[in-house]
Amino acid sequence: MSSSALPPAVPGGSRSPVHVSVHTYPAQLQYPPRTYLVFAVLVTIFCFFPTGLVALVSALRVNTLWKAQEHDKSRKASRRARNWGLLSLAIGIVAVIVVVFWSSINYLNL
Repeated sequence: MSSSALPPAVPGGSRSPVHVSVHTYPAQLQYPPRTYLVFAVLVTIFCFFPTGLVALVSALRVNTLWKAQEHDKSRKASRRARNWGLLSLAIGIVAVIVVVFWSSINYLNL
């Protein structure tokens, strides 16, 4: 079968690929950033309240800012919630280690 017997793919007889300019958004802008809300609540309750509270407030602002079309501020609030949550977790871990170490020294001195 010769190539001339094939029907044209595009009206007008052109068989070259059609280039359609479709505007796509980067993946960052299609989906809101993580809120870290559960993490913020847990570190607020179990680790260290003051820095956990900052993480909690930042986590609550993420979706509100995203819906207000303030994407940069939303991503910044997400990072802030994560960083303050990690700080709370680190303080909580250090506090537990200090308490265990201190109580073991007091127990051995009795």
